[in-house]
Amino acid sequence: MYILKVEYQRILNLPDKLVKKQPIVLFDGECTLCSNSVSFLLRHNRIGNLSFASLQSETGLKIIKLAGPTFQQADTVLLLQDNKLYGCSSAALRITSHLGFPFHLLRILILVPAFIRDAVYHYIARNRYKWFGKNSYCIPDEKGYRERFLS
Repeated sequence: MYILKVEYQRILNLPDKLVKKQPIVLFDGECTLCSNSVSFLLRHNRIGNLSFASLQSETGLKIIKLAGPTFQQADTVLLLQDNKLYGCSSAALRITSHLGFPFHLLRILILVPAFIRDAVYHYIARNRYKWFGKNSYCIPDEKGYRERFLS
């Protein structure tokens, strides 16, 4: 696994399609924990402004390529927001600000130093397949969720 050392990377020259779809959550489409997290986000992002793409998808690969070498080996959750790509705990905590009460309150954990947050994040990420397993993500059909996924 690649340890992300940079909180975010600004991405310039994004295609208009991606600029308009932000914020975009990029997730590991083979990770059961990640897939369950996406399902949770779909249910609790009441305003429906989050879009999703797996890291393995064409969109995910395009964003990572545009971000440059810092993110090339990343197998973490990423958030593309305001043309900035966030990784690890910074991405996860920024995503919570798009959720309803009480989940958006988790955003306060951004005050914890990144090296502590990321250590916990990386411990879970290293063990996610062992603890939760691996599978292919299926896009849910209900409530118009399919339109929020980028291929």
